[in-house]
Amino acid sequence: MAALAMRFHPERDETRVLAFPRCPTAERVAAARELTPAQRLDLERLRWLALRSQLAPKADLERACYVLAGQPTASLDRYATAFFRALCDHATSEMGFYRPGASEVSDDECWLLRLVGAWRSGQDTAAGALVSWRVRPASRRWMRFLSHGMVRALDAAA
Repeated sequence: MAALAMRFHPERDETRVLAFPRCPTAERVAAARELTPAQRLDLERLRWLALRSQLAPKADLERACYVLAGQPTASLDRYATAFFRALCDHATSEMGFYRPGASEVSDDECWLLRLVGAWRSGQDTAAGALVSWRVRPASRRWMRFLSHGMVRALDAAA
């Protein structure tokens, strides 16, 4: 009999709406994606660099790193091209970057901004862990080198 009392009656309950409180996890995720103006500027620059790198020919990762290591004043474009081209080939999954000017932020862009922040704050271990999280083991050393060089060049160009 209790089951009959709990039965849904559309003619009677049509206007009833159940209110659910906002999920605290969703609020934390949304707050993590709120970017400061400086982060937004960095993200736009990185999106343009990622887009331009797709036009460049693929280079051998090791050879590109040796060439860049021999030129301490290499440009941001060279580091970014090598980094993003290698990221396409050596990431553990396909990376997704939005077009420049997009208001949303992808998970991969959040990861990239965290990586930039870790290098800038001198947290080499955290930066290494972030690279290890997204890059295959054989390429991690080179990707750490490229990402660190790209962040240094990004700061020098600003």
